[in-house]
Amino acid sequence: MLPAASKTENGKSAATATPFDSIKEVEKGIAEEGIGAGVWYSNKKVVGLWTIAQTRNAWVNLSELGWKKFYSGSDSSIVAFNIIAGSALEKQSLVNVLIENDQIIEIYAW
Repeated sequence: MLPAASKTENGKSAATATPFDSIKEVEKGIAEEGIGAGVWYSNKKVVGLWTIAQTRNAWVNLSELGWKKFYSGSDSSIVAFNIIAGSALEKQSLVNVLIENDQIIEIYAW
């Protein structure tokens, strides 16, 4: 029988393999996000925006991620997120987002 360190799983030795090695990138991000760490998602498209006449309540629909709430810590952040995401939606450009505690806290579009 081979020693544990020489066995491989997904190209990693058993000693360096993590529980995340066998799951998809999106599922990995969700699992990591669940422990309180922010997770970057790259090259997503904005496919929808939603807001309502309530204080700091705005959401974005991102390809492969679904609906995510914009960080609601300030009025100016909600406005900025909506402007950036609205521009990306109109231009159909890609965005990168940082999601922490199930809210978007940073967004980059180009």
